[in-house]
Amino acid sequence: MPKTKPQNGMFLTLEGEEAGVEPIGERIIETPEKAHDSEFLRNPRSGFIAYVPPGSLKKGEALVVNGITADGSKVTACTVCHGGDLRGLGPVPTLAGRSPSYLVRQLYDMQRGNRNGAWTPLMASVVAHLGPEDLLTAAAYLASLKP
Repeated sequence: MPKTKPQNGMFLTLEGEEAGVEPIGERIIETPEKAHDSEFLRNPRSGFIAYVPPGSLKKGEALVVNGITADGSKVTACTVCHGGDLRGLGPVPTLAGRSPSYLVRQLYDMQRGNRNGAWTPLMASVVAHLGPEDLLTAAAYLASLKP
């Protein structure tokens, strides 16, 4: 992935002499497609690119669609409640195409009891069994889908 630096709450791709590539490791990095539009103009239509570890999408699909975690255990698949297209059902939210950072943050907060929405208790037993790799791969896969 391209080298980045944190600035004003975003990761910006380095340019000029600082530019280059670096290993992604076990993380997700989101960068604006057009840094100037996002950083200075705060253009809400400026897109972002999410860089994820190799193999994340396939592992994430196994978890999201079939409920198979990174360690091979089984949980309720996301499609059961969020719909086959992952665009939500009634009050159950859309997951497809969401920011991977947002998704990981929400799942993590549910695991830690930091979310108290009316439907959050239904997620408690599912997210309780997810490890850090599961959060990363599920978010990577979901973010790759069309909203």
